[in-house]
Amino acid sequence: MPVKKERNVRHLLRRTEFIDRQSRVDELMGLTTFADIVDNILGTAAHRLPAPPSVVFQNTGEDDNWRRGQELAHFWFDRMANDSPRPMQEKMALFWHGHLVSEIGKVGSAELMREQIDLYRRDGLDNFRDMVTEMSTQVAMLRYLDNNRNEADSPNQNFARELMELFLLEVGNYTEADVEAATAAWTGHSDNWQTGEYVWLDDLPKERWTPIFHDSSVKQFLGQTINNGGDPRRHGDETIEVILGNGVVPSGADKVHNRGRPTRLVAAEFLSRKLWVDFANQAPPAAVIDAMRDAFVAADFDILPWVRTMLLRDEFYAEEVLTGLVRSPIDWIASLLYALDLRSKDATPMWLMGNTGQLILHPPNVSGWKINGYYVNASEMEARARIAQGFAWTAGRTYWDDSGYLQFRHGRLTRDELIAAGPWPDYIPTMSDEEVVDNMSDLMEVTLAAPTRERLIDHLAAAGRWERSDLVFLILLAPELHVA
Repeated sequence: MPVKKERNVRHLLRRTEFIDRQSRVDELMGLTTFADIVDNILGTAAHRLPAPPSVVFQNTGEDDNWRRGQELAHFWFDRMANDSPRPMQEKMALFWHGHLVSEIGKVGSAELMREQIDLYRRDGLDNFRDMVTEMSTQVAMLRYLDNNRNEADSPNQNFARELMELFLLEVGNYTEADVEAATAAWTGHSDNWQTGEYVWLDDLPKERWTPIFHDSSVKQFLGQTINNGGDPRRHGDETIEVILGNGVVPSGADKVHNRGRPTRLVAAEFLSRKLWVDFANQAPPAAVIDAMRDAFVAADFDILPWVRTMLLRDEFYAEEVLTGLVRSPIDWIASLLYALDLRSKDATPMWLMGNTGQLILHPPNVSGWKINGYYVNASEMEARARIAQGFAWTAGRTYWDDSGYLQFRHGRLTRDELIAAGPWPDYIPTMSDEEVVDNMSDLMEVTLAAPTRERLIDHLAAAGRWERSDLVFLILLAPELHVA
């Protein structure tokens, strides 16, 4: 069991709730055991997660889809940073958005993306099998992986292949025959492009020349029989049941070491590695993956006990994990919104986020976003600097007008405190350089390491009168805000 100490609690909060909010640190440190702390974050027992709201679009015109996409993104950022009483809900939604991927550009509808993100928000800690089953016939996924164009006489393998390769089983644990069988099982699902409604193609009015859209022929899939009668709409669901149930990695699979193993174990290992890499670091210990796999399978793929197992491992609080993850651009933006007490629509430049390597609602491909060291390079850090500059400028609007103050999460610093009101060059600020750095970081709820603090104090000592407010920008770029 991890030790109940503040450093571990702060680490846990940054990894699960984006930000180690002081109010949450105080609340959790008051609990009896570390298991109680984890259960509070996950919402178990008396701390059940509240039913999440969904964005209500203000731009409702036919040509306003782009604006609705912006609304959805800003709504989600505000949930992460400020609005959700349990941000772990949003953290899991973001994890699933990056794993069970759709992209708003190809989907072509903010409403359909809202439906998918709402599913991940609502069920992101419930049953994985149920969530994937529902996701598979949501129109966002039908469009994104072309399963709306998968018909018996013109099969499209895109969704069936990615379901196994990237969503559930990992490449190398099935054969091409399994891809073909799964593709047949998933035929017949489509959508109405104008309305965005789901359509089962074999329900369409029949003419003599109308083809049969669903392939109902019996198939062998991962050692099990599927498509063998019953509701044809459910034949695709059977592939998920087999993978997470009684399927077996075939003898012809590329990954020799997994041949003959139950696919549910292989899937649970694959998903456990993905979760660990996203929440911890890029070197998952074998013993941890084994424990997470066993917990996931024992819980019949309920997500909450699986995540709980990871968060209660001592390895999650090892030094290499505490210091081993760079904040993703989305996590970092959430931390800036919190520190400066801003709303996303007033501060977040979506047009710049693409340059950071992670644009919300726009995963680059079906593999999702890369993580960690991928975000540490000259071009992407330059994009972060431009974003931080914009945030600092937004926060400084009230500094340069008649209001004369900078607003932060926990209060204000006035212009007089930073530069005083005396005539140039003879001015004496109300606060010393040390006090300005300490007060500003405290008001932003940012804990600075001693070397960072000293460099910022040195900057103020050398800065001119009108450059002292640049401290906001420099704190937003401090290393402490880039480490998860």
